[in-house]
Amino acid sequence: MKRSGLVFSFLLISCCLGRQAEQGTNPTQPDRTTDAKKWFAEASAAYGEKDFLKAAELYVRVLDAGTTWPTVPYNAACCYARLGRTGDAFKYLELAVQKGWSDVEHLKSDADLESLRADPRWEGIVRACSVQRDASLKSMANPQLHTELLERMRTDQNVRNAQPIDALQLMRIDSDNTAWMREVIEKHGWPGEAMVGEEGAQAAWLLVQHADQDPAFQRRCLELLTQAHKKGDASAQHVAYLTDRVFLAEGKPQVYGTQFHTVDGKLIPRPIENEAEVDQRRSAMGLGSLAEYAEQMRAVYPP
Repeated sequence: MKRSGLVFSFLLISCCLGRQAEQGTNPTQPDRTTDAKKWFAEASAAYGEKDFLKAAELYVRVLDAGTTWPTVPYNAACCYARLGRTGDAFKYLELAVQKGWSDVEHLKSDADLESLRADPRWEGIVRACSVQRDASLKSMANPQLHTELLERMRTDQNVRNAQPIDALQLMRIDSDNTAWMREVIEKHGWPGEAMVGEEGAQAAWLLVQHADQDPAFQRRCLELLTQAHKKGDASAQHVAYLTDRVFLAEGKPQVYGTQFHTVDGKLIPRPIENEAEVDQRRSAMGLGSLAEYAEQMRAVYPP
């Protein structure tokens, strides 16, 4: 999965797992979502250190906590493939597809899965993933836009996860994605889940989250995203993250404490409005406490 093979960055998976809390997943054990985020962060850090066994075990623990997001078993499969544990790798790939993994192009190109491609079971996984993709696309109002959003999100994540990061390339990609998103908004309005599916909506939000070169456009998108959330067509977590991004760009303190920076070698939140009540606001958006989030962030992005 390369470093980008964590498929989505911690920012994305944090929103995905938070989305489960928002939708009421495992309501009898609300603390399990917090545990899952913590373990996912630790798994991401272990993967970055090439401790694939530790990462795999942590991804499995996230699954056992009740998460339904298909990225988690997919990442576990990638770690097991790196370890040469082919049986476990296929077990978790099959589970990922069952849970909705449909990105067949990523599957076929992922370097972490190279050791599996000569196995007779590989073609069955690809076929099952293709079926999942086709079924997913049929449920969307604009499957073509979904496909392009995912392609652009992959490019966004690849350049951000490269070591070292090419700053000029990053600026070019963000500029191109921002210009393209302006055209999308003009033509289609906000790409919500009904239009492009949950992953497509994730991608649209991420591209706008990174449109820092045009804060006025980010502000406009925040208004559209908020309206979509009120209609049940967008994630509360996406609204929270983009709200903080927009407010900071406007010189205001953030509201939910999602944005961090490094001071004296330590990752800390940027200024927060009425920080004493931030956990109440975070809870209302399906986010865990600020302290828990800070711990997760520091696990993924150590000094």
